[in-house]
Amino acid sequence: MARLVINDDTGKTQIFDLSTPTISIGRADVNDLVLNHPSISRYHARISVLPGGTVLVNDLGSLNGTYVNSQKIQEANLKAGDCINAGVYELRYEVGAATRLRIQTGKTVPGHVAELIDPQDLTSSLRPAPSAAPVEDVAIEDRVRDLEKENHLLKLLLGVGKTLSAAHTSEETLEQVMKLIFQMENVERGFVMLRDEKKGFLPAVLLYKDDKLRKQSRGVALSRTMIDRVMEEKLPLLIHDVAQDDRFRASESLRLSGVQSAMCAPLLYRDQVLGLFYVDCLSKVWGFTQEELGIFSVVAAEAAISLASAQSHQELAKRLMEKKALERFLDSAAVEKILANPDQISLGGENQKATILFSDLRGFTQLSEKMEPADVVELLNECFTEMTDLVFEKSGTLDKYTGDGLMVVFGAPLARPDDAQRAVETAIAMQIALQRLNEHWEKTGRQPLRMGIGINTGMVTAGNIGSTKRMDYTVIGDSVNLASRLCANALPGQVLISASCEEDLDGKLPLKKLDAIRVKGREARVNIYEVGWQEHSSKGSRQPTGRDGSEIQENPAGQVK
Repeated sequence: MARLVINDDTGKTQIFDLSTPTISIGRADVNDLVLNHPSISRYHARISVLPGGTVLVNDLGSLNGTYVNSQKIQEANLKAGDCINAGVYELRYEVGAATRLRIQTGKTVPGHVAELIDPQDLTSSLRPAPSAAPVEDVAIEDRVRDLEKENHLLKLLLGVGKTLSAAHTSEETLEQVMKLIFQMENVERGFVMLRDEKKGFLPAVLLYKDDKLRKQSRGVALSRTMIDRVMEEKLPLLIHDVAQDDRFRASESLRLSGVQSAMCAPLLYRDQVLGLFYVDCLSKVWGFTQEELGIFSVVAAEAAISLASAQSHQELAKRLMEKKALERFLDSAAVEKILANPDQISLGGENQKATILFSDLRGFTQLSEKMEPADVVELLNECFTEMTDLVFEKSGTLDKYTGDGLMVVFGAPLARPDDAQRAVETAIAMQIALQRLNEHWEKTGRQPLRMGIGINTGMVTAGNIGSTKRMDYTVIGDSVNLASRLCANALPGQVLISASCEEDLDGKLPLKKLDAIRVKGREARVNIYEVGWQEHSSKGSRQPTGRDGSEIQENPAGQVK
């Protein structure tokens, strides 16, 4: 079995099992092995296991480079013992032969402390069955030592639930687990490997009972046979004596590691294996008894319960944060639909068709210069509240507020066949709503506002864009730019749409074709249409009008601005 033993600049050691043919390494969360440090590129390196057993490491154009045995590489063959250096990390490549182990199987992992305790006698569940030899043949010192050990194990057992129930995160649980298990007499080293449904086992943090053992340790060996058996049978395993077993002599990694005896148990919760719990002894053969395996199993079972609880709380907190974030951009019905079926969207970035709407209040900058700051904020909030409600009514995605305007997306993250129609209907409703607000504002002595709107349909790239510290869901691309240009060219009170948007409307809304215009960033003229929103709102009682109330006629080329 091949693995990477990972050390960073803080002295922390992790283990990563190479269980798939290709392992991507980098800072981004989508990698198989995530090394979250600024010295690591988002996609730093790749390890590939080729047919025939050849193992290659490739640098993926990383900023700080990838080194094998201190030599910078673009591609290199890996062999056992080679050291890969990436940023602050050293990754030692280890290979161990797949061997059959002389192991002893424990009982089914209990689901709770109470399941281990015999109703008749708590002590008898820990104490070995009495031998046929008379009690007098047992030295009093040995008997006292056995009783002291039993008492110590009982205290450890009874403290498991209380200790782990105080942990609120997965990290706290793992830390408390290791503190508990290091109280057992011969446990010198241990680690917990958590399982990820998509990536297999995540890197495990390797811990030692003291620094002296850390310095003396010669490596880590964890047999694939043992892992597979624990995963399949879901039973704890006890390895008594590595050195005296003929079947271990072919295992170079076991020989180099110095392991004498070990225990391994699944982290089992409701028949689901959350990970593996492993401890070993480097100084003694037969370092653990069957009774100690029972205690070890209980700690593993309680740890699984605590981990499941912590993960549930973390998942709930994450969902609440996601819901709160989504509600800034989507109506509540769309938020619930996304959270109920997250697989139907991709937040990692994808190309898709969407309709983009930009709106802008005309002359608002000059108007705001004559107003008190508090009045400006109040006016914008009143206007944006009205417009945002209209966007959500049509299931649009509020991408952002752009000063005194809006950017709205229809078709991302959820696409619908009528995205263009809902976008134009939203624009019409926004213009009507602004008319109503103006009537109210004029009665209170405020100056009325006018709004220009531009809409375009086309391909965009949608996803979470930003930095590791802050990112927002948005859409980018030339289609977005064109919608912005149309908004900039719209007259006050005008809604302009592109030809691609008009095609998707299929004649369902009143439109007037205008002369093609030139927009920034494009050499060819752009065909545009004006939406007759006044005609639509009054069911055809009057023609679209401009700011002065006159009918809008066909615009000569280039006159729209």
